[in-house]
Amino acid sequence: MTLTRTRVRTLTLLTLAAVSGGAFAADPAPAWTDTGNVTVVSDYLFRSISQTQAKPTAQANLDFTHASGWYVGLFGSGVSHAAYNNGGGAEIDVYGGYRAPVGADSTLDAGVVTYWFPGAHYPAGGKDIKYHSQDAKLAWNTGAFNVTGWVTLSKYWFGFTTDPFSGRQVDTRGSLYGEVNWNPELAPGLTLNLHAGRQSVRNLGMYNFYDVKAGVTKTAGNWAFSAAAVYNSGKQERDGTPLWTFYNADGSGKYVAQKRLLLSVTRNF
Repeated sequence: MTLTRTRVRTLTLLTLAAVSGGAFAADPAPAWTDTGNVTVVSDYLFRSISQTQAKPTAQANLDFTHASGWYVGLFGSGVSHAAYNNGGGAEIDVYGGYRAPVGADSTLDAGVVTYWFPGAHYPAGGKDIKYHSQDAKLAWNTGAFNVTGWVTLSKYWFGFTTDPFSGRQVDTRGSLYGEVNWNPELAPGLTLNLHAGRQSVRNLGMYNFYDVKAGVTKTAGNWAFSAAAVYNSGKQERDGTPLWTFYNADGSGKYVAQKRLLLSVTRNF
């Protein structure tokens, strides 16, 4: 059978397309993606409580996300010895979880984080109390809006175990923190940052607080510059008994709640 010139040309093009299709196809998306950053902050605030006695520190974060929705990450920061006695002045967090899509622009995020403070401990009630803590979280994210609930899984919430008025040792497992965040874009590269949270410390209600934050973040390439006004309602003392006051080795103390101006510079990579 004789093929016409048109049929030969058609078959040749189809053959070339089949053979070379892999070369021209887009590379498949990687199963894992990673992001990271380093940051310098004027004060390390955790739920608006200063972890560095209102002094600056450096931080780093590395995050790995799988296409299926699973993620793991690592965070590190300097902390003060006043906040975490006898430690190495560092915090290392390991976290992981799963984000499931809910609708077109929403996700549910369930995860666990371990906060580790190398070497930090103190004696209380005949026990050696460590500050290491574990939290579980459940979050709903939709667009620029986020609602998250946290519950403490470890026996002690960041080493809190002693009632400052009675001296009684208590279990603070099950402490709760709820927060609402809204971060809409005001203009290209400019984001509004609004936050409100409420901490409930189980069996130690004198340490309960709420916190709020309002600020902005400006991005320029791989850089981000942030400024925020922060307020925490934690009490400095009650009836002469210190509460949210952390003491240095020389006996000097600092009120680590109240209101603050927070500044930060981040380099993303």
